Amino acid sequence: MILILFALIAGLYLFDQLYWRRRKLPPGPLPLPIFGNTLSFLNNNMEKSFEKWKKEYGNLHTIWLGSQPVVTLHDSPTIYETFVKDGEAYVDRGNNEGMALFRKGRHGVVFTDGPLWREHRRFTLRVFHDFGLGKNLMQERILLEVTSMIADIKGDLKNNQTEFSLQDEIDRAVGSIINALTLGYRYGREGIEEYKKVKKYALDIVYLSGHPLMKIIDSNAERYKNYPIIKPFYNKVIKLTQDCEDFFMEKVNEHKKRIDFNSDESPLDYTEAFLRQQYLAEQNGDKSGFYSDTQLYAMIIDLWLAGQETSSNTLSWMCIYLINRPEIQQRVHDELDKYIGSDRVVTVDDKSHLNYVNAIVAETQRCCNILPINVLHRTTREVKIHGYTIPKGTAITHQVATVMRDNMYFENPYEFNPDRFLDESGKFFLPSELMPFGVGKRACLGEGLAKMELFLFAANILNQMRLTSVDGQKLSERRIIEGTVCAEPWKCKIQMRY
Repeated sequence: MILILFALIAGLYLFDQLYWRRRKLPPGPLPLPIFGNTLSFLNNNMEKSFEKWKKEYGNLHTIWLGSQPVVTLHDSPTIYETFVKDGEAYVDRGNNEGMALFRKGRHGVVFTDGPLWREHRRFTLRVFHDFGLGKNLMQERILLEVTSMIADIKGDLKNNQTEFSLQDEIDRAVGSIINALTLGYRYGREGIEEYKKVKKYALDIVYLSGHPLMKIIDSNAERYKNYPIIKPFYNKVIKLTQDCEDFFMEKVNEHKKRIDFNSDESPLDYTEAFLRQQYLAEQNGDKSGFYSDTQLYAMIIDLWLAGQETSSNTLSWMCIYLINRPEIQQRVHDELDKYIGSDRVVTVDDKSHLNYVNAIVAETQRCCNILPINVLHRTTREVKIHGYTIPKGTAITHQVATVMRDNMYFENPYEFNPDRFLDESGKFFLPSELMPFGVGKRACLGEGLAKMELFLFAANILNQMRLTSVDGQKLSERRIIEGTVCAEPWKCKIQMRY
């Protein structure tokens, strides 16, 4: 009798999981109980799995992350028709409970929605605008780190250093920019130990965020946190979150001690701007909690991860591609010799003349394609896509990684070819299918800063340096899939061009 009852319960569960919940959604791979399709992501196979499913089920299909169905869009016209033209219907975030653990709940800006997201996106854009985003002041902040990095490398060359981890140098310089914006101080080489500590936190968050088990607990952290396989992973996330909070809240408390909240001085960094807004809200009797310390901590995490990991990672891939393709590196040197012709600092004013530099940055973003799966959205109402009725509250995402490697939009997509972004007259252009920052109302908050960083770092590194491999062999282009797509650690030789 017990066996019959067990079989009945198991049968009903499988019927619900394998048929009933899937019957009205777009087709997709068969999910396993608890795991969904996440086991397909093991052994670095996430990208291969997405490509395989796209071929089997088409440009609109459903995958399962744990017990959560996710409708995925893989063609450019449908992505623009939905996420751009009907953006409000897709503006909410998916059920990212696992990711919320790093942020002490539904805080920050990346994984929130509704009034909290709108208020803090608006506030952050305003603060960055006040700090000079899109103006010379922000360029000066970036160029300070670029020129400091180049000066450090020149010093190392004078001291007869022959091999360089340019990846680490770029990493620290980009991290210094976002740290100065968020916390008010930069990381020179004298601050390398603290930087390594913060970077380790960021890398651990990225690694755990991309782990297949995170995809399971994202759907319901409370349900799965005590499962035998998941519990150690869950505890690791909680421990890392506490370490991060302890570190960043110490910096926040240092700000609180030195700020004169009654003064009219302009804030020096994002944390000070936030704390002044928090003080103003409290003085006005605002009890909404929009400007709580927990929200500030989560915002620092979001800004640090988005502002450091993606730009640094992209520039690292650019160097690898050019070291492995000396003919392309020579061509960009020829362009820089023609329009710059000296070791002067390259600025945004030069951008319109440096078509090939721009093309290299664009092709790097397309090829390195560092987000293996886009952050999940959630429908705010019932929508129809290609004849399918998608219920309100369904997780959905525009899978731009497959778009940017689709032969329909980019011929020979696995070939690194900057010429694809140059027209017949040699002018740089951007097709709509290149969407590394996402599209629609939830497009990357830091897109403006990232674009400026990528151009200024790329142009000045390539104007000043010739990069070659240490042993004459090509560097590995193996893609390591974590929260972002990373390269294997690499070193190079550097010859200053002036």
